[in-house]
Amino acid sequence: MIGTIEPRYGATVYISDAQKVCIQQETNDGGEPHLLIFEEGEVSELIGLLQQALSEFDEIRRVAAENEEN
Repeated sequence: MIGTIEPRYGATVYISDAQKVCIQQETNDGGEPHLLIFEEGEVSELIGLLQQALSEFDEIRRVAAENEEN
């Protein structure tokens, strides 16, 4: 296992026996966990998308902070 993201319904990230990157998240109703399986090329694309989302989130927070100051 690589790691777990907490706090809500923790997402566990790991490499499968088939060498795939997997993200598994438990459900809040005790049902079967959700599982995302990524091929190697998809992982790079996912990382890029997450970096873009983080940049956009930082910009939204910056604008919100400026608006609070005014």
